[in-house]
Amino acid sequence: MHTHKDVHLNWKKIALIGTIPILLIFLGFFIVLKFIGGENYSLAIDWFNENFGLTGIFLYVYIVDTLILPLSPDFVFPIVASMNPLVAIAVIGTASSLGGITSYAIGLLLHKIPFIKRYTAKAEVKWGAYIRKYGTLFVIIAGLFPLPFSTICVLAGALKMDGRKVIPATAVRYIRATLYFFLFRAGLLII
Repeated sequence: MHTHKDVHLNWKKIALIGTIPILLIFLGFFIVLKFIGGENYSLAIDWFNENFGLTGIFLYVYIVDTLILPLSPDFVFPIVASMNPLVAIAVIGTASSLGGITSYAIGLLLHKIPFIKRYTAKAEVKWGAYIRKYGTLFVIIAGLFPLPFSTICVLAGALKMDGRKVIPATAVRYIRATLYFFLFRAGLLII
């Protein structure tokens, strides 16, 4: 385990770890678009909107950014890439930010339960030293990069970080939603 003094963020490693998942999602998006074609993509999006719509997107992103799951909120960007940017970014950013706030509250309230405490103890070994050293800045970094946002927010709560700093820091998810939205929108325009 790292001590407080020897913890330094490896920006290259974070950038690499953060870039790989989004590149894989983007590559998968292009492959699917090339395979099914633009017209079938539009039909699939229409079907999704009729059956799930913005409520489905909101719930998916909120749940993924609240609970510690092996899923990514980034999977919604191929679905929303053709939507109104203001609406899509507002829905995704709000759901993601609220998910981070809920994760933080879970960390504050539930870290005493043995199951949660065991999990947070494992996560604390990996991420705790960074959270202690960088504080709210690390929550912001997790909010911008594809790091385990919900895990880091739970740990921020378990470590009793100041909510007056953590809660506003979750708003960086709007910036991330904006960047990813326009990345996928550009991908649609290329095809």
